Amino acid sequence: MRAEIISNGDELTSGKILDTNSQWLSLKLADIGITTLYHTTVGDDLNAMIEVLRIAVERADLILWTGGLGPTADDLTRQAIAECVGVPLEKNEESLRMIREMFQLRGHEMPKTNEIQAFQPRGAKTIRNPHGTAPGIDLTVTRSKPVNGRLDFFRIMAYPGVPAEMKEMWQDSGQQALQEMLGQLTGQKRVLRFRTIHAFGLGESQIEAMLPDIINRNHDPKVGITANQATITLRIVAESATEEECFKKIEPTATLIYNTLGQLIFGEGDDRLQEVVCRKLNASGKTLAVIEAGTRGLLAEAIAGSKEPPDCFAGGIVLPPKQPIDPDEMIRRGRRLFNVDYLLLVGAYPIGKPDRNRTEETFTAVIDARKTNLQESIITLQHYPYVGHPDIIDDLYVKRAINLLRKTIS
Repeated sequence: MRAEIISNGDELTSGKILDTNSQWLSLKLADIGITTLYHTTVGDDLNAMIEVLRIAVERADLILWTGGLGPTADDLTRQAIAECVGVPLEKNEESLRMIREMFQLRGHEMPKTNEIQAFQPRGAKTIRNPHGTAPGIDLTVTRSKPVNGRLDFFRIMAYPGVPAEMKEMWQDSGQQALQEMLGQLTGQKRVLRFRTIHAFGLGESQIEAMLPDIINRNHDPKVGITANQATITLRIVAESATEEECFKKIEPTATLIYNTLGQLIFGEGDDRLQEVVCRKLNASGKTLAVIEAGTRGLLAEAIAGSKEPPDCFAGGIVLPPKQPIDPDEMIRRGRRLFNVDYLLLVGAYPIGKPDRNRTEETFTAVIDARKTNLQESIITLQHYPYVGHPDIIDDLYVKRAINLLRKTIS
């Protein structure tokens, strides 16, 4: 089954807002074994919306649409779908009731203009919106003429453009509906399970080279590799008749990844480096403070914002990003302000922008704050060349520092 994701809105085509819905939906479709071949973005123009839909139904079997289901004059998704498939819009009384109830829960009377949100193309099913006033649209249409290589039908599922609402609706009913459809097409129950493993310390191509036999299209289970702000994620996806069989498929591949990458791996699932570190510190009853120069307070923000309760975190000192300062002075300042077990340091950046032709460096360090001798208190200190894109170098150094602490206390 081939899928296309269409995002709608002038705010997207103008560049004012970044389309994150398409990325998220592509990942969710991949989890259930559906390949996304196209991403399309279209503005709030009815003719353009109809045109991209007509192209989509010719080249894809599943079209996921986000945006344009609001009550205003530029919310045209309902009309575009109806025009594309040649059916009228009809009021859905059940949808209208749910919209009215949503306004009542908020203590307001429903404006007359919101009635349009209850209209749907004839033959469509309503996708429930648990916390919004815009129901989704689920419409399956039999193809009038066979399309080479396509199914004899296409399915359009339209969701609001608000990411929180779209995601909730997908998890509430969308994923299950598509899994059931795939099961009917194959004539057997399909179960997909996945496992994500996160690593830090090497680039995507280096890690892929270490695992040459598993990251290819023919491997079962499938393994994908992605990089985001220097974090590498390996996603193992298995398909079988039962959940147990899926996990049996996944386990040998996960074991191979762990044996190969070793300490590069820091966590799984929703883990970020800060969650892993806070979990370890909390378990051991140890405490932490940070003193950072180059990272402009982002190191403290990352640890304080951990989803794992940051009970271990006492606070931080933020120093000027380009003012030379040595580790000893940073340690003295940290000890004066905090009574903790560890200090985590990030040094100031060199003056000027990162330059591949320069060998300037900055450092990160983990300090045993209970030791009185300054030099003996340095558990580990690493110098890194000041090289990287200006937009991500702060995040890179934050992760380097947290990862250094992770390896030190493991």
